[in-house]
Amino acid sequence: MRNILSIFILMGIFTQAYSNKIEVTANSVFASNSKKEVRFVGNVLMKQDSKNWMRANEAIVYFDDQNQTRLYEAKGNASFEISDKKSHYKGRSNTMKHWTKESKYQLQGNASTDDLINKRHLSGDLINVDIKSGNASVKSQTNKPVKFIFNIKGKN
Repeated sequence: MRNILSIFILMGIFTQAYSNKIEVTANSVFASNSKKEVRFVGNVLMKQDSKNWMRANEAIVYFDDQNQTRLYEAKGNASFEISDKKSHYKGRSNTMKHWTKESKYQLQGNASTDDLINKRHLSGDLINVDIKSGNASVKSQTNKPVKFIFNIKGKN
């Protein structure tokens, strides 16, 4: 009973991190008060609305000492769509991390993301995106080149 109560307490904290509710579905869930984390395993879908979602084989939600969400980590076939008033991104990678307070994302392994507002495409082994500043960096950790594709206005 205590473990089930812990899951609901942690899930309540998790949903308070955003102004809207977040719905999480998975094959199983494990909560650890001592580690301050909730682990979702198997067919994970975290969904806030139709333009804010993340899918992965596994997802871990980490909390800080004040039980506020500090980091989401998606592992295995991670895909996502993130949208707010100023930005709209869609992408995928082997793993994805999202630092909630800083609005920063890191995609690693076969990473690609599309900036749907500015019509830009990034792909590489490691992509860092800062939603607040609009800055992004792409690195290649293999012999593959990084790609940055964008449209030129006024050109056909």
